[in-house]
Amino acid sequence: MNPRRPVVAFTAPPQFPELHDDWPLVRAALADIGVDAVPVVWSDPSVDWSSFDLIVANGAWDNIHHVDEFLAWVAAREQGSTPTVNSPATLRWNLDKRYLRVLEAAGVPIVPTTWVEPNVGGSDSGDGGNNVALPDGEVVVKPSISGGGHRTARYRLDEHEQARAHVRDLVASGRTAMIQPYQASVDEVGELGLVFLDGEYSHAIHKDPMIRRGAGPLDSLIDNQVVRAATASDDQIVLAQRAVSAAERFLGQTTYARVDIVERADGEQALLELELLDPVLFFAVVPERTATFADVVRRRLEART
Repeated sequence: MNPRRPVVAFTAPPQFPELHDDWPLVRAALADIGVDAVPVVWSDPSVDWSSFDLIVANGAWDNIHHVDEFLAWVAAREQGSTPTVNSPATLRWNLDKRYLRVLEAAGVPIVPTTWVEPNVGGSDSGDGGNNVALPDGEVVVKPSISGGGHRTARYRLDEHEQARAHVRDLVASGRTAMIQPYQASVDEVGELGLVFLDGEYSHAIHKDPMIRRGAGPLDSLIDNQVVRAATASDDQIVLAQRAVSAAERFLGQTTYARVDIVERADGEQALLELELLDPVLFFAVVPERTATFADVVRRRLEART
């Protein structure tokens, strides 16, 4: 009798039940090592999550639109019998970009950020964003719970009143607003995403600028995304490793991570985002790294027994 093959669930949103272009590669790489993988809509109430041997949770891309439901799902995974990666604690922590404050306090350089909280007493502006001081020049405004460029916009100096209106709208809707100086290097050299598997650097991708001038806040900017394989410098890898290692000190082992970095106006590399929740890992761009990911998943399965 053949031994039972382990089955791994990969979370998916209802809009994209077959996930990303990476999915056929990931499924095939796992099949090659004797593991079955299936996409499962995370919000489907009929799913029996205990029937799987492992849950890989980096495909719940609509979580920003269903925050309470997603946090309830995460809490259920914490209590469930099937291990989830990244861990439920990591998913919860990484949902809100206020995690950047923690990493900055741990010594990781980030893009300078002003935070305006919906609770007036805890905001940087003290007035719900009405007269918040903006950095000189072009700025970016976005909510702290956001993905794919959701409600993210850039404003020139002569559009700062529109930027403040954007902040007010976010705060009035109960969200924390982030204000950052737009990094001109993104237009010149783009943004770099460094993928880590099991805490180790795997590969890098280059992203062209996604935020277009004059567009205002949109539901998503993902249609603007242009990605290609890239080579990270030693300095960029060191910075990215610092960010991943800092998070792991707080949260424990990671299975997957993508570290998005940009060059600041002072010429230093800085963290834009540390994606531990639902990052696309871009195996379709760097397919030779898919087998490494499959091996990491296999090790997580073996750790269960």
